[in-house]
Amino acid sequence: MEMDIGSRLKSAREQKSMSLEEVQQTTKIQKRYLTAIENNEFQVLPGKFYTRAFIREYASAVGLDPEQIMEEHKNELPSYEDEEIVQYSRVQKSRQQTQTKKTGGGFRLFPGILTVLVVLAIGFAIYMLAIQGGGSADNSDPASQEGTNNDISVPEETEEDQPEEENNEEEQPSEEQPSEEPEPAPEPEQPEEEPEQPEITIELTQQGTGSFPEHTYTITGVDQRTASIELSGDAYLDIQAPKGGESLIQPGIITAEQSPLTLDFSGQNQLYVKTGSAPNTSVVINGKAVPFPNPEQSTQKLLLNFE
Repeated sequence: MEMDIGSRLKSAREQKSMSLEEVQQTTKIQKRYLTAIENNEFQVLPGKFYTRAFIREYASAVGLDPEQIMEEHKNELPSYEDEEIVQYSRVQKSRQQTQTKKTGGGFRLFPGILTVLVVLAIGFAIYMLAIQGGGSADNSDPASQEGTNNDISVPEETEEDQPEEENNEEEQPSEEQPSEEPEPAPEPEQPEEEPEQPEITIELTQQGTGSFPEHTYTITGVDQRTASIELSGDAYLDIQAPKGGESLIQPGIITAEQSPLTLDFSGQNQLYVKTGSAPNTSVVINGKAVPFPNPEQSTQKLLLNFE
């Protein structure tokens, strides 16, 4: 009699003399879910896509070929949920609206900066008129004093030189200060400092295949090794840096309320993300999302290499 998938996994585990605790340590799947799989009690698991993901991890841990197991027992397994496609579309639409708001903010500052420049220009013009008016009044003083104070002996050179010196002192600001007017002009360009930062590129170098594909990306222009995981629904996550190295979170089911998750993998050039619900999962690097090539498939992996 042909064994069902749960009995087959349990038999393989016993042949390798592994306990459920050892399988749990290897797969990071809770023991109660492993027991449910062996008893074919799939309704105990958190969702249909988690059932498939957990069975693949279990099969791999006990030395079986996950894809062969899934193919031979496909009639025993639940199908994917159709509503995941709708959830993915909503996440993409929300992300596009957020990016539109971010890019439009810089241009709203331009009218305010232009108004400040106009006010400064008017104030400067008034200031220049006041200086020129005061200069003409001072120039008339020596002439009036010369007519009323005939008894005072003043050298002719002094009378001629003083107005010229005063005029020179007063005229110099009018020649020097207009040269300062073009200086405020570059100020409207200040909000556009962001393009000076290194350009980030995200390139898909290898697209995975199968029921649990692993997609490889090459990312350049990122100096700070940080990432953000945003969820629109519950998802099983396992995140390592590098692949097979330290786990950045406790593998398991993460709810939408617990997101976004901020990850710091400083000193590493590789980030490995496994998800049981790709439509609900968004991996963001420095403000740019890394897309899942198969938007309708739940179980997917991302291998991100940073250069």
